Amino acid sequence: MIPSFPLTGLTTSLGCLISFAAWIYLGNRIRQANTATNQSLVYLRSFFLYMTLFTAGMSIPIYWLHVSPAAFSTAMAWGYVVGHIFLYIACIRISLMVISIVPQLAGKGRILTAVWILFTIAITVVNAKTMIWGVQPVYDTHRDITEFRAATIVGIGIVVAVLLSLLPASILFAISAAKGSLAKRTKSVLLSAGFLVIIVGGPMHDLARSAGAYAAADAIYIAGMILIAVGIAYRVESALVAPERMPAKLASSNTV
Repeated sequence: MIPSFPLTGLTTSLGCLISFAAWIYLGNRIRQANTATNQSLVYLRSFFLYMTLFTAGMSIPIYWLHVSPAAFSTAMAWGYVVGHIFLYIACIRISLMVISIVPQLAGKGRILTAVWILFTIAITVVNAKTMIWGVQPVYDTHRDITEFRAATIVGIGIVVAVLLSLLPASILFAISAAKGSLAKRTKSVLLSAGFLVIIVGGPMHDLARSAGAYAAADAIYIAGMILIAVGIAYRVESALVAPERMPAKLASSNTV
């Protein structure tokens, strides 16, 4: 018997709502700003938009369990592959955010984007071949979770993508946590911790091979998204990163 709302559907839908709320919130803050919009905020906001689309792609197929259970595996396979395209774009945006904040990386955006696009195309082709036309996800009725059964190479690719994008962001916020006022440090700690938790929880879905691991990945991912959302909302007058040692042109308007 299919539950009214499976665990995997609940967590991905919750992640979708959190990402969407963060996207709306940042949009409002950018529109209310009295100074010129800092590009890093634009990149961070678009990160949440693409995370919203990613989790939406992972959530929608859950409803096939109710309308056509026999078609669920194929629907989820497509949702997984298409949804992860938006995840890779989200990784691109957070990488561009880091570049926009670190002066030494100025001018590297086009090269970085080109490399990310090539990676996204390659991993998506492999993902589609091994999942849509290969081993498709299944629903575990006993534990109320979806087992994605992604190919090992896809799981490794996602781990690499997340590490190369979110880890630098987490390090950036961790460094910022050592600077500035208590409010700025608290904000940076929350953001850094959130990205670190997502680094752990997100790829676990793709490497997990047991029901317990899938459930743990869901819980960890949601915890990370909540930490980031709280970090963004905490003390809205505080800077995204501590501006004391940032160049004036970057620090002047970097507030949320």
